[in-house]
Amino acid sequence: MSEDYEILGLIPARGGSKSLHKKNIALLGGHPLLTWVARAGKQSQSLSRILCSTDDEDIASVCREHDIEVADRPQELGQDDTHIVDVMVDLVKTLEEKEGYRPRAVALLQPTSPFLLAEHVDECCRALMADPKAHSAQTISRFPSIFHAFNQRIIEDEGYVRFRYLEERKVCYNKQRKPEHFILGNFIVTTTEALINEREVFALPSVPVEVPYSYALDVDGPEDFETAEWYLKSGKVKGFDL
Repeated sequence: MSEDYEILGLIPARGGSKSLHKKNIALLGGHPLLTWVARAGKQSQSLSRILCSTDDEDIASVCREHDIEVADRPQELGQDDTHIVDVMVDLVKTLEEKEGYRPRAVALLQPTSPFLLAEHVDECCRALMADPKAHSAQTISRFPSIFHAFNQRIIEDEGYVRFRYLEERKVCYNKQRKPEHFILGNFIVTTTEALINEREVFALPSVPVEVPYSYALDVDGPEDFETAEWYLKSGKVKGFDL
């Protein structure tokens, strides 16, 4: 990492998860969920500091047990509709006010992306640092065709279902004709300037870094945890010592 390009790693872990109680510290492979991304961040060469922003003492306790620095999150930023950019901006401003510390960029280490690898972190951070025009860099992943946006349906007010993109499907009626789309992989890093001035996490221009689909698994509910356990046991994801 460039010595004059400090990147802060932020683990957002509020206590009020609705999909699964205390999801961020639920066990995956015998380890609290948030420790997986913390591990990737610590093993990377790009992050100068890693903080967990939380409003929950149980989560804070787990962080301290695993040598993860804790930043107390205001209760008003732990609501269901809280935007993550508000959490990121609040932390940056608090650190600057209390410590005089202001990183050049903030990397979002989402606990629900446990299969993030240090190499993903480093490649993204290098891509952002190498492009003076870029305001963010993000991992992206190819996905099964059935999930393509043009295959998505909506239910209308009358209760009937239809394709969301009717006009596009008239032209892109099969897999070969559909434009290539990607989903978010497992990581995003954004310049502090863009976070504060634009209040945008996926600030444009954004540099893409492609990662395999299996490493982009989003672990949110009970079924996702079961899938993630299978990924680990079957060797579908590599680089993890259980």
